[in-house]
Amino acid sequence: MKVTDGGRKVVGRYEIIKTLGKGAMGVVYQARDPALDRIVAIKTIVSPRKGKRVHAAYIERFKREAQAAAKMQHPAIVTIYDVGIESDAPYMVLEYLPGESLADRLDRVRIRLGRAVQIGLDLASALAFAHRQRIVHRDVKPANVLHAGENRWKLADFGIARMPDSDLTQVGVFMGTPGYSPPESIKFGHYTPQADVFAWGAVLYELLSGRIPYEGPDTRTTNGYVIKATAQSPRKYDPSIPEPLAEVVMTALDPSVKERYKDGAGAEQALREAWEMCVNANMIPPSCLVGEDIPHDKVRGPMHQGAVVQLPASMAGQAGGHSVAQAATQPADDAPDEPAATPMLIIESSRERISDEAPTRVMVRDPDEFRAGDNRPRAGGHELHMPSERERLAATGVAGMDDNAASGQHPAVQSTGAQEGVPRPIDSAAGPNAEANSGASAPIMTPHSTRALFWVGLGVLALTAVAVLVHLVTR
Repeated sequence: MKVTDGGRKVVGRYEIIKTLGKGAMGVVYQARDPALDRIVAIKTIVSPRKGKRVHAAYIERFKREAQAAAKMQHPAIVTIYDVGIESDAPYMVLEYLPGESLADRLDRVRIRLGRAVQIGLDLASALAFAHRQRIVHRDVKPANVLHAGENRWKLADFGIARMPDSDLTQVGVFMGTPGYSPPESIKFGHYTPQADVFAWGAVLYELLSGRIPYEGPDTRTTNGYVIKATAQSPRKYDPSIPEPLAEVVMTALDPSVKERYKDGAGAEQALREAWEMCVNANMIPPSCLVGEDIPHDKVRGPMHQGAVVQLPASMAGQAGGHSVAQAATQPADDAPDEPAATPMLIIESSRERISDEAPTRVMVRDPDEFRAGDNRPRAGGHELHMPSERERLAATGVAGMDDNAASGQHPAVQSTGAQEGVPRPIDSAAGPNAEANSGASAPIMTPHSTRALFWVGLGVLALTAVAVLVHLVTR
């Protein structure tokens, strides 16, 4: 870092605004790029000073590998804008994300199941992309996952990233974070894509259960737990985690590289398949997909209430190629009480309906019978008969359309005594024989006969008009 004549601190062409953090690998600054007028983050990296030749070789390799890392353009990876050397110290210019880290979020709240799985998928996708570029992150952990707005998170801090066959960092030296580094990195300093998979599994473990798989009072104790593989299933801390998701986590944390996923692509595929299997098997209730994250002190019991924790028997054994237990759900006591069943009013057409004049039935049905799909009336139910148009007209004793037209009333509205213009009540019990039972009544005028009379009248008028014209012409 240099200080200009105006008293401003700069790294390269970038003007330092403030210090964001310090670590064993270097210092992170918030800075401004005057050329593009944008805010960036600058990470300076501690370089070895064991001699000029060693230092020069380190700088050369850093530039080559940083340039390779800068080519990684992925939605879940913090973008590297530039690299450089300042006072014999390398630095990287990164995309600036002012949001909190995933570590900060996990310290405050428990994350909903759907959102936790999505974060896990995004991180696995980022690692898969890096591994295809032959780059290993080496330090995947919640503190290196930054909030990029809304529900987006990005993997940051490729400061100690390296290619698998590179000697930029000394082979055999442990450089990861305790609890997130696999046994082979702790014992032999080996860092391969599978080391990133192990760290990703530890992050996913915490996303789902709110607990860290390996945690001790110091680095030595924590690393000892990792070597002994003492981690238990995340379902021990939260039984509501679906079994297929727990199996993906434990496979990623497997101490044997032969059993662990080979790279980020394998981990992403396994998690995606497990999640789709849970969704297709209706194991995930809507409450696990929406809603705000919950502070730790307000979580009562299992976080993902309502989730079916194990696959149905018909789908058992399909999660990531590993066997799962037989179907089981939450205890019945935890399930919400079903509301009391109430009768339902069902309006349906008769099975024999062949025209618009067919009658309609109104039935009071038992809810259980309705859910079972049984359309037959129950012995104890009630069925109401809705008369057809013909039956209603017969019941009202309509004489014809001419009288109604003269009075300006609809056939169903007849003047009765002092209550002129009040609709006459229709007897719902009247049947097809209502005309016979009502004594001598006038013929029934239906819509079909009305239309026929209309056309007959129209024809008579047309003939009359023609006759008048012929008479006028022949005069």
